[in-house]
Amino acid sequence: MVRWATIVLSIIGVVIGVLAVTTGKRVIPDAPLARPASVNPFGRGVAALGIVEPAGRVIEVAAPDPGLVTEVFVNVGDIVTKGQPLMQLDTRGIDSQIIRAEGELKSREAEIQRWHAIPRAEDIPPLEAAVQRAKATQVDAEDKLQRSNDAVKSGAMSARDVASAQASVDIARAELASATAALAKLKAGGWKADLEVAQANLESTKAEVAALQILKDRMTVRAPREGTVLRRDVEAGEYVQGPSKASTPLVLGDLTKLHVRAQVDEEDFALIGMDSKAVGRTRGASPQEIQLQIVRIEPFARPKLNLSGANSERTDTRIIDVLMAIVGSDGTGGAFGIVPGQAVDVFFDATAKPPSNPGPEKR
Repeated sequence: MVRWATIVLSIIGVVIGVLAVTTGKRVIPDAPLARPASVNPFGRGVAALGIVEPAGRVIEVAAPDPGLVTEVFVNVGDIVTKGQPLMQLDTRGIDSQIIRAEGELKSREAEIQRWHAIPRAEDIPPLEAAVQRAKATQVDAEDKLQRSNDAVKSGAMSARDVASAQASVDIARAELASATAALAKLKAGGWKADLEVAQANLESTKAEVAALQILKDRMTVRAPREGTVLRRDVEAGEYVQGPSKASTPLVLGDLTKLHVRAQVDEEDFALIGMDSKAVGRTRGASPQEIQLQIVRIEPFARPKLNLSGANSERTDTRIIDVLMAIVGSDGTGGAFGIVPGQAVDVFFDATAKPPSNPGPEKR
């Protein structure tokens, strides 16, 4: 009895399940697209990812050396000219070296002035007096020598006394020659070689001061060319790391004309040329179509770095850059509403350059 009850209940459960599945099936409607799909407008075309950039590309301005930022002179949107200061780094360390070098410079200049001041007027009289004193000493010694010779003839003095008197005369003559030479040297002025050494030291110190001034001026980061400040990621009091891609304090760009840099897959590169038509389409809720004109095709293939996010996109391919000007751009995006760094879809007309057919290989 229990067995038959179990079988009946199982059959009833199966029937209820089948009825529930067949009657409860609902058709789920397809969800509408959030925005229209970006379709290639050309019958035979090439699609690529494009990045909007200013004419002359984006300029990432970095500090020449690591240091503390003391002042930032520009804000986002400011138009700057070539050589205009953008930010100032701390120069106290260099200022201390300049003070020390300028003090040394004054010392070198004083040495040259001292050389030109030779001879001092007050130094000449003592040497002239020394010459006169040496002359008097020589005359006295010669007189004693004469009297000694006369005394030797009369037998009052010996030959030894004459030799002593002769030595005194020789000493007096040497002292007179020395005093005369010292006076002549003083009146002749400074030695030219000493002046040349002093001047060389002066020029070396001037060069050191000039070099330090250049290093100080280098701490003022200036605009390399005209452009608009696109981004500012630094404030006074922050420490910058110097020329590093990881940290770019300021970004400049020339917005007088916008370009689009498209990444064409190496497999599709043969389908386009300088005369190929090109259009771009912005992304977002309200896509805009923009007319493009090829400026140049850069003859260098590189790994693909910027990705569009498509599931079918290959990352192991290489791309060729095609630079295009936005026709009608006024430098601010105008009616297109685009800005540098924005991604756009780019389409090329491949019908103008049909693929070549080399034919069967001859063996």
